[in-house]
Amino acid sequence: MHRTPFTFAVVATLSLGVLSAQENKPKRQLPQFMPSLLRYHSGDALPDMVGLRGDGTEWHLSAQKGKVQIVGMVAVDVAKDEAPAVLQSLKGIADRYRAYGVEAVAAINWAQPDAAKAWIGKHGAQWPFTIVCDPVAPYAGDKGDNDTRMAHHKTTLMGRMFGGGMTPPLPAWFIVDGEQKLVGSFRIPNDHPEQVAEGIGNLLLKAGVKLEAKDMPATVVGPEFWVKKAPRPAEAPVAPIAVGAVAPDFVMKDAAGKEVKLSDYAGKVVVLDFWATWCGPCKAALPHVQELAKHYKAQGVVVVASCTNDGRAEFEEYVAEHGAKYPDVLFLHDPKERSAERASRTLYGVGGIPHQFVIGRDGKIASEVIGYMAGEVLLDAALVAAGIEVDAATKEKAAADRAKREQMDSKPKQKAVPLQPK
Repeated sequence: MHRTPFTFAVVATLSLGVLSAQENKPKRQLPQFMPSLLRYHSGDALPDMVGLRGDGTEWHLSAQKGKVQIVGMVAVDVAKDEAPAVLQSLKGIADRYRAYGVEAVAAINWAQPDAAKAWIGKHGAQWPFTIVCDPVAPYAGDKGDNDTRMAHHKTTLMGRMFGGGMTPPLPAWFIVDGEQKLVGSFRIPNDHPEQVAEGIGNLLLKAGVKLEAKDMPATVVGPEFWVKKAPRPAEAPVAPIAVGAVAPDFVMKDAAGKEVKLSDYAGKVVVLDFWATWCGPCKAALPHVQELAKHYKAQGVVVVASCTNDGRAEFEEYVAEHGAKYPDVLFLHDPKERSAERASRTLYGVGGIPHQFVIGRDGKIASEVIGYMAGEVLLDAALVAAGIEVDAATKEKAAADRAKREQMDSKPKQKAVPLQPK
């Protein structure tokens, strides 16, 4: 992929920075605050965001400069002739803070523009805030190369605000101050909608809005929630472990906290897949990794998805939400988290992910695959080096995939996300 502001490569170098509340018992439970919004950190100037109103005219974030704005990125089923609960929630917020000169905006994502504009035209007037939608249709997802996909993503609401194909869970709430700078965001579990008021109140205070006592959040968070973006030194380049070397053993933990070692699968053919929850290509590869794990398990293949350079909370949340979709993949987490001592770096020399190693029954590295592009079967073909039987059609497809990569390698593209420390 090109290393542009909207590729996974750049998105992946930024942390969500989720902070947890200190141990207390507020009247309302606090949300999980995020000083970072993937590409952007609290205090960063945001790019212009373009959406379409119901009449087809453009709405620009930059045109609202001088106002504090509450932006809700929402998913609305525009095929249904009804108002979703998330807009009801935003209505309450808009009504509550309008007296302070605060504007509210609902940005509908992942809907066809014509259908979304028609929905907004029919229902928008009943809401005391602006509703806009994506100017382009959602990307189909399974066709086209990564460059085409990224070029498309950067024209969407999500692509402009969050970068590339990385998106937060919806609804996502964030505050923009009068200088069009990000104040912060927060994550709301589906079963805790009451936390919206707490999050909005605290972010408005940080934006400099003087709230009256009746509109103050039940708990005003301290500076520990608003950590500054600290520069971190770039890590020195590392070289991947050589094919033929003995695969180093190391300890990981599953989602329940149980310790698991690589050596627990001695005698099996192990696919060691280094990935992270913030890595778009890693997650895009998981459906195929699941297919591979299911197809080849009868031959003694085990897939270990080792989450690296990532926080424990993010790992547990991702597995809780998505793990069931990949029943044959063993999701584990490196307890070294984002430190320079993580196993992927110190033991395997991984500098970009996804990076997958095929470990033979003899415990040695048989082959490796770096990066992922939609539709590739390079990992299947890599199993051959460990004695796994792979059908001729898959081998032929893998040869074509390798040829395509070789052609791309003559251009300044990057197939894996760099593992800059978080």
